[in-house]
Amino acid sequence: MRAFACDACDGPLFFENDKCLACGRVVGFCSDEIAMCTAETAAAAGLAPCRNWTEHNACNWFAAAGNDYCAACGLNELVPDLGDPRRRALWIDVERAKRRLVFTLLELGLPLSGSPSTENDKRGLRFRLLADERVDTGTIDPPSEQPIYTGHADGCLTLNIAEADNALRESMRQRLNERYRTVLGHLRHEVGHYYWYLLVDASAHIAAFRDLFGDERASYEQAQQRHYDQGPPDAWQESYVSAYASMHPWEDFAETWAHYIHIVDTLESANASALRLRNRALASPLPVAAGRPFAAVLDDWRPLAVCLNQLNRSMGLPDAYPFVITERIADKLAFIQDICVNATLDASPQPRVGDAATRASRTTVH
Repeated sequence: MRAFACDACDGPLFFENDKCLACGRVVGFCSDEIAMCTAETAAAAGLAPCRNWTEHNACNWFAAAGNDYCAACGLNELVPDLGDPRRRALWIDVERAKRRLVFTLLELGLPLSGSPSTENDKRGLRFRLLADERVDTGTIDPPSEQPIYTGHADGCLTLNIAEADNALRESMRQRLNERYRTVLGHLRHEVGHYYWYLLVDASAHIAAFRDLFGDERASYEQAQQRHYDQGPPDAWQESYVSAYASMHPWEDFAETWAHYIHIVDTLESANASALRLRNRALASPLPVAAGRPFAAVLDDWRPLAVCLNQLNRSMGLPDAYPFVITERIADKLAFIQDICVNATLDASPQPRVGDAATRASRTTVH
């Protein structure tokens, strides 16, 4: 995350601010400029507060002229019943994480929308933020009727807002023996599926992808069943960033994608804070178009991850980054950086979809 300043008084601003604490002006985020600005500056540019800001106090982004919703809220296809206080509170927490996701995608220069030239073209990125009865009961097991699963299908990311319930999410993390589980992590993982279909599938990158991650044409359903029946393979830590990544090449890519976003966003935050480790400044990996090799990014990340873990332990908290990046995993992360760079250089990537049967096979549910 970048460091921001008020354009009226130069006071420090944080990404979630809707008011400058130094001068008291209303401030918000302008997605076109990827910057914070005052409401006066926004109005002069023809921008207005997002409808979710004015109606629900659930956003701090400005919307473009003629749009009710900002670049992040405008991606919503469905939201839960906002008349229910419990659902509204969880939805607001999910939206907060989603804005952070969209911010990083904007910084990476990645496409958020497709080009629907025909009826069958894949549409752009969109979200369904839904709830099932677990929101009310707090139970871990999915309900027998109308369960909501977090997953991805043809650019549509579905998230059960129950994930924003800290107690429920922690119970699920422990039950699944996961090292890390957050709403933001879920969103970063699921959007990795979207960008696999958009930037890797049937592209010039597919051969390199299969060399690193495996052949995605293997049955996803069989791989999923095997994973839940038998668990990850022996010594999975040598090749996969998480046990879940070992299930299928699609999941390996999505998990690795999420970790790439973890790394670049955290390093940018460290750089913006002028953090130094052993008298060494940490460089920002963004913009990726600058061409900084991933090996250099990793040289900064490894000591920063150790520092973050030590700081968390000092506060009695779990490790912030409880993962190990081996040489094989580093190669996968470098591949993801390469496709991000190529996407940034490509002004108009065209999404593709196949027939209905193919599209159905491209649904990942977690």
